[in-house]
Amino acid sequence: MRVTSNILVRDQVSALQTTASALAQAQARLTTGKKISTASEDPVGSRDVMATDGRLRAITQYRRGLESAKQRLAVQDSVMNQVSSIMTRAQELTVAANTATVDATARAAIAAEVQGLFEEVVALGNTMVEGEYLFGGHQSTVRPFEKTGGGTTVSYTTTGAAGERALEVDAGRTVVPTDDGATLFLDSGVLDSLRDLAAELSGPPTSATALPDIGRDLTTAFNRVQERVGSLGARANTLDLVAANLDAFEGSLQVFRSSVMDVDVEQAAVDLIQRQNAYQSALLASSKVLALNLADYL
Repeated sequence: MRVTSNILVRDQVSALQTTASALAQAQARLTTGKKISTASEDPVGSRDVMATDGRLRAITQYRRGLESAKQRLAVQDSVMNQVSSIMTRAQELTVAANTATVDATARAAIAAEVQGLFEEVVALGNTMVEGEYLFGGHQSTVRPFEKTGGGTTVSYTTTGAAGERALEVDAGRTVVPTDDGATLFLDSGVLDSLRDLAAELSGPPTSATALPDIGRDLTTAFNRVQERVGSLGARANTLDLVAANLDAFEGSLQVFRSSVMDVDVEQAAVDLIQRQNAYQSALLASSKVLALNLADYL
């Protein structure tokens, strides 16, 4: 093959461009601390980084669900403690009212206090978290409980307040952080027993066994509330375990991503020096070759 001056010039320019590009890449890696600046530099590594970033974004989303679950759990714990205190007070008032020394005036005062306890429990049943009714079940945007009437006709209405609401806290894993209102206030007998006590005390005694019977209902309701309080500890432990798993998984993903993306600074500095030397050598060689012409030999 006949080698012409044009071929020599073209090859030298191509060599200079290649070494200059390699030098630029080395400078960019050392400056940014990243091995990959464009996907074409390392298609496989770029794919792995994109997949890892997707998993990290998912973990961020799971953490939002986890934090929401923890907040709801904490609120239910507070509500259940308040309900327990109210039920304890209602039991005390039932015992106090069921004595021969209680006259009509004292009975009316006890009735007024019980009415207030009943209204307080209804309000607790309508507790809101993050713009939703915590105990509303599937109808979380509608008030689950409403007090109606007063005195001997005091009562309440409800939407049913039923339905578990799960939150996703990990890939393929959901948790139900709180109970619904049906479980806590209806099935437990909390609202019914307080309503019955308020109605009974608001009028003349209906029977000699009315208050003792209501007292037993209050005790049963209180015990059921305590069962739900006890279950909160197990749920809190589950959420803590999920949080620890997310932290560990995130850490491993960050390490893997760093191994793909981040440069070894010392090695990057050595590469830069080597490529600088290569570029300088290419410049020197090009200057020698391109300076030659026929006149030098005439």
